[in-house]
Amino acid sequence: MARQARYLDLSAELDLRKLRYFLAVAHHLNFGRAAAELMVAQPALSRAIQALEADLRVRLFDRNHHKVTLTPAGAALAREAETLLARAAAARRRVRAAGRAPGTALTIAFRPGIIITDVVQRFTAEHPEVAVNAIRIEWDEQDAAVADGRADIAWIRTPIAGSDLVITPLFTDPEMIALPAAHPLARQDAVSPADLAGETMLRYDTAPEHQVGRPSPRRGIRTMEEKLEAVALGHGLALVPATAAAYYQRPDITYRPVTGAQPYQVALAATSETAQRPEAQAFITTALAISGANSRAPDPMPRATARSAP
Repeated sequence: MARQARYLDLSAELDLRKLRYFLAVAHHLNFGRAAAELMVAQPALSRAIQALEADLRVRLFDRNHHKVTLTPAGAALAREAETLLARAAAARRRVRAAGRAPGTALTIAFRPGIIITDVVQRFTAEHPEVAVNAIRIEWDEQDAAVADGRADIAWIRTPIAGSDLVITPLFTDPEMIALPAAHPLARQDAVSPADLAGETMLRYDTAPEHQVGRPSPRRGIRTMEEKLEAVALGHGLALVPATAAAYYQRPDITYRPVTGAQPYQVALAATSETAQRPEAQAFITTALAISGANSRAPDPMPRATARSAP
């Protein structure tokens, strides 16, 4: 007997609108607040959740007059729903991108502190037929922004999580330490890992611990601005790339080079499909020329996972 095509399996159907409604309730654990966030009437939200429970044949929430809690099935769906919605949005972006006329547009993502203006200006001057849009990304989405179609090319700092991306190195980015201006180490021209052994080292909340210094409590830090604010408030010190140190100048923070530290690598990331598009190749060539690298793009870098780039 022939195997049934997967798209004919009705048990696999999930209504994405209902999933969005479910996630709002799962986040707030309150139907009133979830309805307000979604800008829908609360009875309509309740009906959608009931319909989703009927579709899945499970109870997703335990609810009474006092509180709403997730059932085990609801907790399992909460873990899956974010990924499902993200993949649906990514598929939509990729399909729309595939429908564009070839060579008409590029979306470029960049990390805070990496100045891309010179490259974009030269590229648009040489290729006025290509519209370039620039979007900012944070450290924890630099691979996802390319993989899910939000960006065609991303200006990133290695290492990067996406192992199937084409990485074109541009230049090294030395490691610096961000200190409160009055910190004793600010009197030194440079600091060593040994100097930092007793210091509390701040990091992004979901990043692994640094190999130097003492670990800090998680403080909800996700952006460079949040990290530097924590430094200025005296919560700890922070390792940052030199490009970010040059960009984020503050009177209450001092930067010093870290001797013996392995530098970060500033690079361009793209999917293998995007990297073959003529306009993407032209953009990469322009970036290499301005960064002072060879006109011929280096071979793709291997995946590195030693640490998370700031």
